[in-house]
Amino acid sequence: MSKIGVMMSADNADRQMSSHFGKAEWIMIANTENRGVEFVKNDGMNGKSAAEIMIRQGCTDVIFTEIGNGAFGHLKAANIRGWVAPEHITGMQAYQMFEQLKLRNVDIATKQGGGHGCCCSSRADAEVPSCCKG
Repeated sequence: MSKIGVMMSADNADRQMSSHFGKAEWIMIANTENRGVEFVKNDGMNGKSAAEIMIRQGCTDVIFTEIGNGAFGHLKAANIRGWVAPEHITGMQAYQMFEQLKLRNVDIATKQGGGHGCCCSSRADAEVPSCCKG
């Protein structure tokens, strides 16, 4: 059994995916065994909290349109594979493309810079933004 996370803008599989991994308001968790889906709210609204949800849910893979260095680092550390979906498609379309092996597996972040994960590790303690703490 595998669980696949899909970064979503709403708690509905027929709605558009979120365009930003860490800012995805919802994460659709698709179970490949029973074909069920559930939605988990991303209350933290950042890459670290989204990755932690994936880990708690037991996800093996995650589908996104774009991801920064920090969030991708959290996924890699947890051995969660990343897959890039085209922009402007629904969560269900992305999941179906995953099942049909039509998504590209990535082993590096798709967006360089701009994410909090990469800036957090490169700053002195006094300069670290509050989003990087905790």
